[in-house]
Amino acid sequence: MPGRIAVGRINGVWGLRGHVKVTPLTSNAERLVVGETLYVRDEPRRILDVVYPQGYPCIRFEGFPDRTAAEALRGALIEIDEADLAPLPEGEYYLHDLEGLEVVTAEGARIGRLKEVLTTGANDVYVIAREAKPDALIPAIADVVLGVDLEARRMTIEPMPGLLD
Repeated sequence: MPGRIAVGRINGVWGLRGHVKVTPLTSNAERLVVGETLYVRDEPRRILDVVYPQGYPCIRFEGFPDRTAAEALRGALIEIDEADLAPLPEGEYYLHDLEGLEVVTAEGARIGRLKEVLTTGANDVYVIAREAKPDALIPAIADVVLGVDLEARRMTIEPMPGLLD
């Protein structure tokens, strides 16, 4: 839904009381707590209970009292309003803000569009879709990424030798 950000995906049901298994799509654990109201299939739903039977959250939402009712939520995204996102410090960005940026070199040569952000252990990696060439993988490090201008929808990079070959 435009103006909303996914914070989880419902994978299936758990137990008999209407809990659903959730894959979190956020690093902010405070999003998935009892009492929080989130959007599920475009409807606001309050969280009634959260348990972690195998390290992943299983959530019971208001309006889904049993397993049969909760089955209807399989595959649904759990979302929040974009306006509810906390402001980030200078130089940090939400992943959804980066996707779609035009990527150019410091000299102004167009590389392509940022189509995906891969989260790795060391640093993120930006997948850049290029015309008539394979995708480029750009490490999200200060030596390579010189600047991000969200208003202009542009990222400027200084590619290391061989990075774009």
